[in-house]
Amino acid sequence: MIFKKELGKPILALFFLSLGGWLLHFRIHPISHNPSFLIPFVLGLVNVIITPLLFNQKKTLIIAYLINGWGVIIGAISMAHFSLSALPNPLTFTNIIFKTTLADIIILVPKFFIGQMILLYFYPTGLGRMFTLGWWARHFFYITIVYSLGHFLWR
Repeated sequence: MIFKKELGKPILALFFLSLGGWLLHFRIHPISHNPSFLIPFVLGLVNVIITPLLFNQKKTLIIAYLINGWGVIIGAISMAHFSLSALPNPLTFTNIIFKTTLADIIILVPKFFIGQMILLYFYPTGLGRMFTLGWWARHFFYITIVYSLGHFLWR
């Protein structure tokens, strides 16, 4: 499939961000250490291979945008949980910056904005109230609450 010329660079940026994150995740969490790491491995492959292809056509754009957005939300929440479950000691500003997954979460965030930029190429005025930054922020908040409740109630 040949990418639309105007979308080549944003889709390529999305591909390389996904590839870098996937390789970093695979290096930190190899499947040989824990079979549950197979799930992020497969989802990472989806983000590296399938999502950029789906972003190229208007009929599959919404699916790609949702996969991309939900991947960012779930990734940020699970990485924050990973850091909060093993906070560095002593808890200093430097340790929070360099010994948590904060840097990984910051690397993940641009994927969301690149996906939104591609969506706005096909729908310059957006899609109404759906898929706006406020819509994603609400869902990020809701999923964080549900994830936290599940963690604390079912220990």
